Amino acid sequence: MSIPANALSDEECLHYAALDPAATAELTRRLTSQSIDPSAEREELREDIRRLESQASDDEDELENLRDDATEACEWIKRAMDPEDRELSLNALLQKALDRLE
Repeated sequence: MSIPANALSDEECLHYAALDPAATAELTRRLTSQSIDPSAEREELREDIRRLESQASDDEDELENLRDDATEACEWIKRAMDPEDRELSLNALLQKALDRLE
């Protein structure tokens, strides 16, 4: 059963062209009739790449902050477990650890 290629959006047509001969023919027809602008598609892809790179950078920063907070929480917990380190009360040390994890 073939895909109804003429009903595909331009994006779907680009995707299915490698999978279905009817979609390939439809893509060829659209390109030759200039109903698909390859440079516009390319620019959209570039925008998607920029957006994804920005999101990846933001996610990396957030992950680094979470690692830092977890490391600091571990230090507070270690201090709470050390009977010789009673600069702060046990509850105060554990509260500091909890604050870093929240």
